[in-house]
Amino acid sequence: MRGYKPGGLVWVNDGYTTVEHESYTCGHCNRIVVVPHKERPENMGDICHGCMHLICADCVGRGCRPIEKWCEQEEARGRFRRELG
Repeated sequence: MRGYKPGGLVWVNDGYTTVEHESYTCGHCNRIVVVPHKERPENMGDICHGCMHLICADCVGRGCRPIEKWCEQEEARGRFRRELG
């Protein structure tokens, strides 16, 4: 994840204090990933070289399947099932 910056901010409240962290949204599963201060980049995920999106640690090594492509496939599957009756 060198050279790439997180795209958002999230506030974490533990009941007593509120702490601001940087965050990004995984390009494959659409999960919001909180980036703790001084976390090692290899523990946070990686960059998918197929779609060039930041991805979470769970999606690393699963191949390129962006959330938009997955949604299109599910919509096409639903249309096909409706046509079959």
